[in-house]
Amino acid sequence: MTAQQVINLALKYVGTQQYGSVHKALIDRYNKVTPRPSGYKMTYDDAWCDAFVTVIADETGTASLIGRECGVERHIKLFKQMGIWLGRVKPKVGDLITFDWDGGGFADHIGFVAEVSGDILRTVEGNANARVAQVYFDWNDWRIKGFARPKYSDEKVNVPVLSDKTMEDLASEVLSGKWGNNPAREKALKVAGHDPVKVQRMVNELIAKRIENVGKDADKVKVLPNAMTYYTGQKIASWVLGAQFDVLERKAIRGGEVYLLGYKGDVIGWMRDKDVTVM
Repeated sequence: MTAQQVINLALKYVGTQQYGSVHKALIDRYNKVTPRPSGYKMTYDDAWCDAFVTVIADETGTASLIGRECGVERHIKLFKQMGIWLGRVKPKVGDLITFDWDGGGFADHIGFVAEVSGDILRTVEGNANARVAQVYFDWNDWRIKGFARPKYSDEKVNVPVLSDKTMEDLASEVLSGKWGNNPAREKALKVAGHDPVKVQRMVNELIAKRIENVGKDADKVKVLPNAMTYYTGQKIASWVLGAQFDVLERKAIRGGEVYLLGYKGDVIGWMRDKDVTVM
């Protein structure tokens, strides 16, 4: 089994939402293989990033190369025992990527490296804001704890960037938070072969339509000074803290709401209701 085949299967799950039928089937498949890691039976409410990695390994016949786990810190110990743990080195397609979101030393998220282009990598992750999603990072982002490299049957792998999208498709993805926030968003769009300036023009058009639809008296919110990350998981820039923004869109999530914030034609990002004050 090659790294490309593993990644291609993982990409087929992109868009899977927690509590949906595909997610539940995924958890059921994880639980079906016994003995279960640590003897634990997963529930549909559990964090499931590592269960996603494990099920992909099961379905591609690479569990002996990747290992089976539902806890990221335990999985890293397993990687080390298997001799595939690399730590913080520049990754390759097919590597496992682990994260320590708060820098406290405990790994709490995992996914696959789907593409590496220059200093930017694209991941495919389960439980990325309660769904399977592709996310872009600098390869040496401080939140990355390290990488593991399973011994697939190939060395050289090329995974094509998923394109074939209209400018409006890309702009909608920017508004949904898929491409992150600037300046990382601009870099990610370039890496994927898109023109950030043209995408931004379309984003501005969509924002103008949304503001027109909600009227001139669109809701405004102020970001709390102690807010730390956007809903998409990226760190909030210091200039955003305490500042006021237009609400371009609202979306209900489990346990509350998130707001898409905009400022002078640019998209700031999705913020949780607990991190803003409605003006």
